[in-house]
Amino acid sequence: MPSINPEISIKISNLLKTSGKLSEANFNEAKKKYDSNGKVPLGVLEYLIDDKLVSEDDIVSAVSRNYALRKTILTEQNIKKEAVKKLPKDFIMENEMLPFELNGRILKIALFDPTKSTLAGKIKSMTGCNVELYVAKPSNLDQALKFKSVIEATQESANSTNNQAQKSSLSKPNLNVKVPNVKITQGENAVVEFVDKLLNESFFSGTSDIHIEIFRRGEARVRFRKDGVLQEQLQFKQFLMENYNAIVTRLKIMSGCDISEKRLPQDGKLQFKNPQPKNEDDVDIDVRFSVIPAKEGERVVMRLLAAGPDLGLEQIGLDKEDYDNLVTAITAPQGMVLVTGPTGSGKSTTLYGCIKKINNPGTNIMTAEDPVEFYLKGVGQIQANNEIGLTFEAILKSFLRQDPEVILVGEIRDKSTVDIAIKAALTGHLLLSTLHTNDAVSTVVRLVNMGVPSFMVASALSLIVAQRLARKNCSSCTVDDDKATRESLLQLGFKEEELNTFTPKMGAGCAECNNTGYKGRQGIYEVLKKTPNLEAAILRDARGDEMLEVAIKDGFKTMQVIGRNFIKKGILSVEEYSRILVV
Repeated sequence: MPSINPEISIKISNLLKTSGKLSEANFNEAKKKYDSNGKVPLGVLEYLIDDKLVSEDDIVSAVSRNYALRKTILTEQNIKKEAVKKLPKDFIMENEMLPFELNGRILKIALFDPTKSTLAGKIKSMTGCNVELYVAKPSNLDQALKFKSVIEATQESANSTNNQAQKSSLSKPNLNVKVPNVKITQGENAVVEFVDKLLNESFFSGTSDIHIEIFRRGEARVRFRKDGVLQEQLQFKQFLMENYNAIVTRLKIMSGCDISEKRLPQDGKLQFKNPQPKNEDDVDIDVRFSVIPAKEGERVVMRLLAAGPDLGLEQIGLDKEDYDNLVTAITAPQGMVLVTGPTGSGKSTTLYGCIKKINNPGTNIMTAEDPVEFYLKGVGQIQANNEIGLTFEAILKSFLRQDPEVILVGEIRDKSTVDIAIKAALTGHLLLSTLHTNDAVSTVVRLVNMGVPSFMVASALSLIVAQRLARKNCSSCTVDDDKATRESLLQLGFKEEELNTFTPKMGAGCAECNNTGYKGRQGIYEVLKKTPNLEAAILRDARGDEMLEVAIKDGFKTMQVIGRNFIKKGILSVEEYSRILVV
């Protein structure tokens, strides 16, 4: 029988109580048995099932709702060998999660313990596949792991792994290679090897951005942005210092930039094929390249764009009500849906998730982007180029003659763009875009300040999503946060009566999270739907605080409220909440 963290077992039991599937008396009876009889695989849930106080279906439904996991039933017929073989046998058995279907680059995996969802990033690195997680009944998962076809597939996977280990290291990136700490005088092989190793390590470690910079007296460093925070990579330091110009030149060549131009900023794009560690097809990794002339030398920043948007709209972390409101807005025949937040907050992921949700052969979707980050099949994507006059404004004007149902504009930057966007939203088009504001309500104020009449904002606007990305506590080293005092929690907005209902958590630091205490990221979203009351407030030119008060009365939840709920659940630390959401 699959096992589950005892604390999660209690949490799921509380969800069952909240939903009315379990009484307090029955829970206390099962808890008493658990406390006196010691550990069992499913914790308190096992006694609840044995005594028929709840069913496995009730438990799976609770997990599905609370952790945004879709449900599945595993049969010998729907488990595909090619999916099972994607993961090593030891990994499958140790983590009690079973790959059961492989659709292109999407690997579907069934599990029961929802905390194992934190392994999705590791699985993506191991397989090169985007991961979709499903929850299955514990008895069903236990039975599936014993199917003959599953046992045979895991044995084949083990044999394949052993054979692959004997193959030449030329068939895959040698990620353990030592970068030589010698100065290059002839040839460029060592520089090429260094750049390849740099790109490979950044990809496999889940890096979003690579920063390469030089300072006085030849000091240089490489930093990877992981989970939104820059971390210096000391393993590259010495070789980088001794060969800085050669490395920058190599990257400029790969990116199609002018190697003789060192006085002006340049932008480019490079792509590298990253061989997978298990003899799978190569994965094309797109990288956006930027170099600028700093005082001590050229400074490089590269953004890894991977192979496509990782998440669908269902997986980005919206709660059920906000998700339903967003889907309603993007499936409407017209209107304006805006996504707002600072750079690096995941706005593009949300917009691409919206496009993926509504993309079908019967809908003409056009996008104006700068840059086009991901290829979307069936979508007309246009790359803006201000140097030749191909601005968002010019592209939008042309779009209106291309018979689109849906238009995506990468960003509303000026009045001319917003004027055309508003016009499109009012004339039978769905308009999606981004805007740089701090929160959802201030987006309305920003549109008015850009010169759009209030009545046009009220008519065109359908919904606004404001978002942040916060680092999650590492699930492998979570401990009580002793630094979180009652006073500090009250200052964050918690009510006095809430403080006795939870214990703030933090990551202590371990090998799994590189001693940072954080692993993975959590999206924090506030979704402002236009209601009759909010529309009336916009029409009367209400102040931002007045509109916020109206929205809250209509059920709007701010990012601060949602973030505090994540603190209660132990997902976010007080420190991370303060870094992201305290202004």
